[in-house]
Amino acid sequence: MEYSSSNTIIYKRKKFYDYALAFLALLMPLVVKGFPVLIVLAAVVGVVYFFRAYQRLGKPKKDYYILPYNILKEGVLKIIRGKGAMLFMVILFGVYLISVLFSEDKENTVQKIILKSCYLYFPLIFALTKWDKGKLIRVLDFFIYGCCLQVVISITDAFWASGFQFDVSEFTYVKLSYNLHPSYAALIITIGFIFNALRLLFIYRERKSISGNRWRILALFGFVCYIILLSSKAGILSILIAFSGLLIFSLIVLKSWKITLLTTLIASFVFFLFFFFLGGRAKERYVSMKNSVENRQGLSDKKNKRLNSSQIRLVLWENSWEAIQKSNFLGYGIGHGKNALQKNLQINNEEFVLSLSHNSHNQYFETALSIGVIGFLLLVLILICSAFGFGNFTWISMLLVFVVSVNLGVESMMEKQTGSIPIVWLLCLLTSARSIFKSVFKL
Repeated sequence: MEYSSSNTIIYKRKKFYDYALAFLALLMPLVVKGFPVLIVLAAVVGVVYFFRAYQRLGKPKKDYYILPYNILKEGVLKIIRGKGAMLFMVILFGVYLISVLFSEDKENTVQKIILKSCYLYFPLIFALTKWDKGKLIRVLDFFIYGCCLQVVISITDAFWASGFQFDVSEFTYVKLSYNLHPSYAALIITIGFIFNALRLLFIYRERKSISGNRWRILALFGFVCYIILLSSKAGILSILIAFSGLLIFSLIVLKSWKITLLTTLIASFVFFLFFFFLGGRAKERYVSMKNSVENRQGLSDKKNKRLNSSQIRLVLWENSWEAIQKSNFLGYGIGHGKNALQKNLQINNEEFVLSLSHNSHNQYFETALSIGVIGFLLLVLILICSAFGFGNFTWISMLLVFVVSVNLGVESMMEKQTGSIPIVWLLCLLTSARSIFKSVFKL
């Protein structure tokens, strides 16, 4: 009887952790502020829960009084032994901490360190996670549910803000994304699109039917429509990359060119139909970007004139590179990279861009501005290891990391909680659950 009671306690303890992990995935597309605090509170509650479980099991006091230390020790050792992306994340966090010593922006260092703390707590959480098929599928599905909620809440919010009008212009770009920048929202929904398409693909392969999962098809169309309305250039590029990669993957998985061709034709028709009726704003932004790139040499004559977003980025990237060189590729310290960029813009008389007070809008440049070439190399290593590991890669991780890498090239996404937390969460998920990904989504 006592043995049965112990097993029940252990089972409940494991389930608590499993559903907490799934609930965390649900919140990824939804929560904007206070995520680090929320995660710390959840960790404290979890430790207390385990502490009580150890007490009820009659474990020696020395076992549960030093439980937090043992959990931390186990997590750190697993990260070190893993020698992968999560180890480089912890090292990167350490470099950011060291950079506080020579940063001139002392006022914002605490806030920045809290922001970068996801490089520490996510590796610890995922290092302690023992993955199985059920747990991984639950986490992926909860993330997909979160993406569905993000789309529904955004459309409802835009409908409310428009005075209950059905004018398409009221449902595009920043008017649509209720809590996220359009580029960030598009990236998260693209990740949800990939996970949902994979789930649907393998459900069909196993059952030769999608009975009970037709909502997933509706969700895929909803995600594409939402991304087109967001009018994010990086977002539309990301969904096209994801769509192309998934089509190739489906051909390998199903081994049927007829099904893949039919899916391609239907999906392409739906995409272009959505784009024709809803993509006016996206098309305008794409044409603007194309003209900016073709006429980039003329930017030197427009230092005091209003520029579009693509032209602004070109100016920011050029000045970021100049500022990085002036630091001898060592960086300026956490929080001070943006100030160094602003000084360089001032020296070059880029008055309009200077007035916007933007960061570099490129995470690779942004990292190099803060902590130099060391930080840049660590960031690249994190992405490479997340995609490929040490020769132990999956096609899924390659596709997802490629999409993330493209977005990091046009936005400083790791400088805001809305970007850094979902991205680090995703990379840790891909790294820690790599073997389960390979078994669940087997070619």
